[in-house]
Amino acid sequence: MEITIYRRHIKRCSQKDDRYAPRCGCPLSGQFNWPQSTANFDGKKLKHGQNKWSLNARTWSQAQQNATKLESDLEALIQGEPARKSATVEAAVHEWLDFRSKIGLTSTKPKLMGDKLVDWCKKNDVALLTGITTERVMKFRTSLPFRTGDSSSLSVHWSVISGFFNWAVGMDHIEKTPILSGRQNKQFAIPFKKKEVVPPTKQEVEKVLATALGKVKILARLMRETGVALVDAQKVGMTFDDAQKFELSKPERLPVLEDETLIRGNRTKTGERYRVRISQSLANQLKTSGSPAFAGTYVKWREELNALLDKTGVKMTPMGSGTSGSASG
Repeated sequence: MEITIYRRHIKRCSQKDDRYAPRCGCPLSGQFNWPQSTANFDGKKLKHGQNKWSLNARTWSQAQQNATKLESDLEALIQGEPARKSATVEAAVHEWLDFRSKIGLTSTKPKLMGDKLVDWCKKNDVALLTGITTERVMKFRTSLPFRTGDSSSLSVHWSVISGFFNWAVGMDHIEKTPILSGRQNKQFAIPFKKKEVVPPTKQEVEKVLATALGKVKILARLMRETGVALVDAQKVGMTFDDAQKFELSKPERLPVLEDETLIRGNRTKTGERYRVRISQSLANQLKTSGSPAFAGTYVKWREELNALLDKTGVKMTPMGSGTSGSASG
């Protein structure tokens, strides 16, 4: 089977009279004859006779690559081999998140990145997972708002999307991942060099605590006295049902308030065990703050603490308010 590649020009293209224009940038399609009866393939209808399909490309090299793959798949279909089932990007992302949930994995970042991928594909007219090429996935990467250079933010979130495509390969939704390895292709790596962390001074922390009000003040005090991260401090006093309701990560690692002032638990990110005592005054505040004391999502409380830091003008992150704590394993 032979596929003829041609341009489908937009109306304002200056080269619209040349259907084989090499560099105008209009989308490329493939024309071919299907010798068998009408059938479905990859979510599209194969008509007996002439068919014209988009090759999801704007460069000749990518179009030739996609045409070769399409020829191979159609020849296999003629020979009676089963065609790979088609999946939309949105359906594949939902299936992936459901898969993670059923094997006990959390999906805070996966859901965030999955939603971003679905939104980007909708805006760029990419419906099927098989339509995400390396070129397109790199354009998606450049659209992401995460920091680089002195931050691992983009690298961390990109590894989540890489995991999604590896899962899609394993599930036979796609033949291979469109993401090129940064180790094998250095130009596609995401380099970063983290800044040295400078802990806040005692005076800065005291300024933050003096400015805080209500439950934000109690949460900041808890992080200060225990030295645990926000993701762990928020869970103090929560039940398993509470943690699931607010979609908190690793609800099975909830800290336990053994008596009025002793907290025992495992750090969410590392699993490291810790035991720490808090002051009686803080314990009393926690006791009268309701159950759970810090209801809501992790994002909500992170935004509350960030707003507090902006108000005080102290340059630190929500993690910083716990740097002088005394939690021990």
